[in-house]
Amino acid sequence: MSRTIRPRRPARLARASRLLSAFALVPALALGLAACGDSGDDTGGEAASASPTSGGTLTIALSSDPVSIYPRAVSPIVRDVARPIVDSLVTLDPKTRQPVPWLAEKYEANADATEYTFHLRAGVTFSDGTPLTAAVVKRNFDDILANAAKSTGSAALSTLKTSGYTGTDAVDDLTVVQHFGASFPAWPVALASTGFGILAPATLDLPYEQRFDKVVGSGPFVLDSYTKNSEIVLSRRSGYRWAPQYRSRTGDAYLDKVVYRIIAEPSVRAGALQNGQVQVSTSLNPADIEAAGSAGATVITQPLPRNTEALVVTGADRTPLNELPVRQAIVHAVDTGAIRDSLLHPSFKLPTSVLTSTVIGWSDQSAHLKTDIDEANRLLDEAGWRRGGDGGIREKDGRKLTVVFGWIDRGNPWDQGLVELLKAQLAEVGIDLQPRLDTAAAAVEALGKHDQYDLFLAGVAGGIDPDNGLRGSFANAAPNIYNVQDTALQPLLQQQAVTTDPDKRAGILADVQERIAEQGLAVPLVEDTAVVGVGANVHDFALDFDSRIPPLFDVWVS
Repeated sequence: MSRTIRPRRPARLARASRLLSAFALVPALALGLAACGDSGDDTGGEAASASPTSGGTLTIALSSDPVSIYPRAVSPIVRDVARPIVDSLVTLDPKTRQPVPWLAEKYEANADATEYTFHLRAGVTFSDGTPLTAAVVKRNFDDILANAAKSTGSAALSTLKTSGYTGTDAVDDLTVVQHFGASFPAWPVALASTGFGILAPATLDLPYEQRFDKVVGSGPFVLDSYTKNSEIVLSRRSGYRWAPQYRSRTGDAYLDKVVYRIIAEPSVRAGALQNGQVQVSTSLNPADIEAAGSAGATVITQPLPRNTEALVVTGADRTPLNELPVRQAIVHAVDTGAIRDSLLHPSFKLPTSVLTSTVIGWSDQSAHLKTDIDEANRLLDEAGWRRGGDGGIREKDGRKLTVVFGWIDRGNPWDQGLVELLKAQLAEVGIDLQPRLDTAAAAVEALGKHDQYDLFLAGVAGGIDPDNGLRGSFANAAPNIYNVQDTALQPLLQQQAVTTDPDKRAGILADVQERIAEQGLAVPLVEDTAVVGVGANVHDFALDFDSRIPPLFDVWVS
């Protein structure tokens, strides 16, 4: 799902250049994509001509401090650092994105996916020598709920609370049974996350607040040191023999050490990759892709599995967005190719659904999302929204076609350019887009009132399984933060959540995505993308199934 690319210069589409000429967007074009990445084949660095060798240090630049190495901490960076330290019961094969056993030798579910039985591998130990047992696995899940008050916002905690999880039983030393009050077919996918990594009793024995740098797992690396806002050092453990079943090699990692350096400034991260101070640099700005290639690095760009960045309709219960032709006209007026080629990089994939293309169940809805200015104008004309003699903003019944658009500053340097480009694109068909920049707190309050915005720039909800992102954004149950009005969509959302047959669920998910696209409930803008630079002396580096740093089992340096 990823490919290694050679940087190329962004093509400036004629329409994009014409629209951008009205705005002073030069600073926005020196853009960056915060906490993202994408591109790629399934290896990074130069193709290896020799056999892998053991030894050496891999230095990775991170965009911010993880705050904690504890895998269930509420931090966007902790996953990249904790993954090589902790293993999970299952993982996803990065190529197929299907669950495969890891610490579990095998597993099965009952017919309605309310009970899962995991048979643990024999002989697995944590890095302190403690054996992995069913009792330890049970204790890990009990501990998540026991510390709920201290881990508000944790994805693992949220999943357990919203899934109907009722508990874990240790049937014998190597058998675990987990129970749910309702069907939860997505559990194996959710379980693959680092947040459900299995920790040793030595970590669980500590008070919750002391665990941030005392993480003992069963992974191929161990935590040596953590210096806040500076670096994290991992070293290889000996005797590792239980890598996931999709791997042909199960032994120790090749690398002696992994060093993560915290480099907040994107240009400094890019420079460190180019001069060899680091061998892997995460969260590169799209503007730095070509320079990285010129310096001998390769760049992996891979869509992050989640909802696309999109204009989500929040005013479907009132004029003008209660009119389907207006919503559809907005879809056809938005030119995602111009957004990508003017503000990002041609290696980014164009969005073709409300889900990014790396999400399980993604379905191509590009037929409903084509840029078509003539069609947008036709729809608005037929709906009675007419241009005045000056050819400007349309009107109907004495009211201008004005749409209030809410957004928050997420720290992405390119967001301002995106907002201004959207305003220009909609103005081309006679729609007056009025951006309203709010703080996060103000936006939450405004969304809760349901009458402040007509559209909202939705962020990056969801994950590798689509359920959380889709129901979180498009279910009309309380709190219904986006003021969803589409009742026909609701049974489809519920059906996909409980359907256990994979093929049937895929069909329902396709119907969900088609409904959202054809009804103009969301206008996909950008596939949020991981952009990772990899030095020429790094071999067999590929992003994991979630487009993040892999466990580093097979990576080696020359």
